[in-house]
Amino acid sequence: MVSFLLSAALFLWLQATGEGLLEHYLTKSTFIEKQEKSAIPKFKTYVSEHHLSLKDHDQITAWVRDAKYISLYIYSNHKLLYSTDGYTSTAENQKVMLQPSLTHDPLLSNIEFADTTAQVYMEYFFEYKYYHIITILGVILSFLFFIVLVLFFINRKTSYIGVLENEIKILEGGNLTYPITMKGNDELSSLAESINEMRKSFIERLESEEQARVANSELVTAMSHDLRTPLTALVGYLDIIEYKKYQNNEALTKYIHSSREKAYQIKHLSDKLFEYFTVFNTEDNDLEFETYDGIQLMDQLMDEQFMLLENNGFQVEWEPGSIPFRMELHLISFRRVFDNIFSNIIKYADTADTVSIQYGITDRWLMIHIQNTIKTEAQEVHSTGIGLKTCQKIIGQHRGEIAFTRNGNQYSVNLRLLVNTALTHT
Repeated sequence: MVSFLLSAALFLWLQATGEGLLEHYLTKSTFIEKQEKSAIPKFKTYVSEHHLSLKDHDQITAWVRDAKYISLYIYSNHKLLYSTDGYTSTAENQKVMLQPSLTHDPLLSNIEFADTTAQVYMEYFFEYKYYHIITILGVILSFLFFIVLVLFFINRKTSYIGVLENEIKILEGGNLTYPITMKGNDELSSLAESINEMRKSFIERLESEEQARVANSELVTAMSHDLRTPLTALVGYLDIIEYKKYQNNEALTKYIHSSREKAYQIKHLSDKLFEYFTVFNTEDNDLEFETYDGIQLMDQLMDEQFMLLENNGFQVEWEPGSIPFRMELHLISFRRVFDNIFSNIIKYADTADTVSIQYGITDRWLMIHIQNTIKTEAQEVHSTGIGLKTCQKIIGQHRGEIAFTRNGNQYSVNLRLLVNTALTHT
């Protein structure tokens, strides 16, 4: 379209400029006048050489056609006998007569035909020939200009395609950090943008896989250490029992009790490990979300945990929210988060201090804050962090955030989940 519009503009400019120059030349020269003066003698010669009579209309028409840009009128006895446009005087039509004003016109000449003498009048349009030439030249030049412009734009696109091809080869070579050149606003630029986004997504995927690999490696290392310790002790206790190396029945009972504790410890670690891989191998779109009344759900979940805390000697300070709301979540996964959080509180928190729990609605977010004091003997306890990683993954699947912070012996959990404002009631 750009090439066509520019070419059309060039044609109009060439046409206007050419016609102006031609008119200026014709008015300043006698070229057309010379052409007109030579036309009558040429026709006289043609009539004489071919011995034409006034009835030889076909031959006369042939000369007019060859001469071009001439209108020819032949009169005899002031009646029109021949004209280029086909009008003649007949018995029925006596109106086509030689006008008196043309009698003394220099363009009117007497020519001897084979049968009689007739008056010949010519009208000349020789300048049209050069106007046509100007038009033809303008069309040719404009078309050539159009082709050049189209080739120019095509060359720009083909050069851009070459750039994209080279950059894709660089990506194929493994250099995924090489950016794709973005140029223009058309299908090629859209394709380049898609390739660039695919490149970024692939880099993110590789980084995510690398992080997962490192995390799994660290987890396996930590779990192997945590499992080896109770497993070694369990094997030792069972060897003592099997080979009867205990001193008395009281010692036997002690070894059996210790073996049972170590077995439960191993079971707890294996359950945590199974839960971790279950959560991390579950895709976000595999979770079926349902809508729940927020206040009722929070009361139900907290009542379940309060009972466990109170049974283990904890005092709870509970500040529920007062704004009604509704939220979408996967209940089993969401309950698993609270099970992990409160199991850690039972394991590591100091029963002498209160466990503080509160939640509320801020803008479109459900904010949950849980705080407790870490007991002294748990300060140096090493943990694999499987439960915390599991909680972070689940909350991430719910489009929320969870943070675990420690300040001295104070440990707090801050969780926030997005609430659908369309389901929020005030």
